[in-house]
Amino acid sequence: MLLAAIVLLGAVIRFLTIGSRLHLDDAYTWLVASQPNPHAFLRQLAATENTPPLSYLLLTPLPINHPAWLRLPAALAGSLLAPALFVAVRRPLGRAASLLAALAVAVAPFLITDSDIARGFMLEDLALLIAVWAALRLADAPDASRRWWVVFALAGTIAVYTEYSAAIFIVSLVLAALWLGGPRRGMLAAAGAVPFAALIPWIPQIVRGQHQVGVTKLHPVLATTSLSRLRDVIVLLAFGERGGTSSPAGRWVEVAVLLALGCAGAVVIRRRRHGMEPGRRYAVSLLALTGVLTLAGHALGPLIGIDVFSERYLTILVPLAAALGAVALTAPGRTWVVRGAAVLLAGLGAVELARRYHGEYEPSLAPVRQAAERLHPRSVLTDTPLVVFYLRSLHPRLDRPSNLGRGLAGACSRPCLIVDDTRTVGGAPRVVSRSKTMIGPYLLTVER
Repeated sequence: MLLAAIVLLGAVIRFLTIGSRLHLDDAYTWLVASQPNPHAFLRQLAATENTPPLSYLLLTPLPINHPAWLRLPAALAGSLLAPALFVAVRRPLGRAASLLAALAVAVAPFLITDSDIARGFMLEDLALLIAVWAALRLADAPDASRRWWVVFALAGTIAVYTEYSAAIFIVSLVLAALWLGGPRRGMLAAAGAVPFAALIPWIPQIVRGQHQVGVTKLHPVLATTSLSRLRDVIVLLAFGERGGTSSPAGRWVEVAVLLALGCAGAVVIRRRRHGMEPGRRYAVSLLALTGVLTLAGHALGPLIGIDVFSERYLTILVPLAAALGAVALTAPGRTWVVRGAAVLLAGLGAVELARRYHGEYEPSLAPVRQAAERLHPRSVLTDTPLVVFYLRSLHPRLDRPSNLGRGLAGACSRPCLIVDDTRTVGGAPRVVSRSKTMIGPYLLTVER
């Protein structure tokens, strides 16, 4: 019943604003998933995304012209993170620690935010937690049924076909298990190699997508590996998409508090480690070492030109940290500490509920649509998929994604309405010679 209450709380928070107005990432996902056939799907995926296909494929049978349906897979996967973590660590860490960890994941602000984005981050994390579950079960009973090897390999494959960055976690998990003396090392390494082998047929599409960089999509903005970047990653993962404060000094204070809590927890675990059962010691060591290796792998990514040192690719660290924190809190065996932590986490969930109630984070395009319909244009051009989604009855065309290319303004059927978002980053904004109208952040121009 406690687990059911935790799952319900997490689901309510995530589904509360699932129908809110789309932002740019949602709209690009819709643009790919709404393509009418496989050829158009692959072409659009290569043209605008640097992402594997699985999360988009899951959307294709759904009525995704409504934001709630578009975000449904992410919200469901995000809601399932709490029970997945509970199941994964229940045997080695115990009931109290696993319930507390599940509650922390259910109310984690950044996980809630990513659950309301039509992207694959939550599905990736869910698959990776299942891989952790399989790794722990294999350590607990190495001679158990072969199904756990299959689960490990399949979960890893789902993860890398959702987000390429999952490969870093899989490598980290396998290396950690091998270092700690995991069972049947050859079999473990082989199971860890399956997701990478499964990506081989997809390589031509990856190359095709790389050819579109700078043509229809931007070069990835590389995240620098620095102390300030590390600070921001830690703060955002812990406190949500705004980090609690935008002040650099304030964020350093937040990091100091988090590090102090982490060190205190590590001391508690270390003192109690010798009294732990072998399975519990192994699980704690596996989670901690996997987390450290994952963070290090992402930090090294920018040094070789891979844009992965970002909080959006590191959300899997939140469940790992939640599990380790729960172990530290439950290790002394003091009930009042566990109950106090549960009350604080439940309070955080209540705050998230209140903050997100009737929340809208993007400007409405209804005035833009009304103005466009009054003009009765024969063609509509835009630089953002948000206009393609909300003005789809006028059949707009995304002719300058990220303000790249010359566009089609000179050849469109007159009267031609151009609706560009002044917030679009990338190339130079479109040069127009006609009268302009601003509606919110959208610039409307009519070519007659």
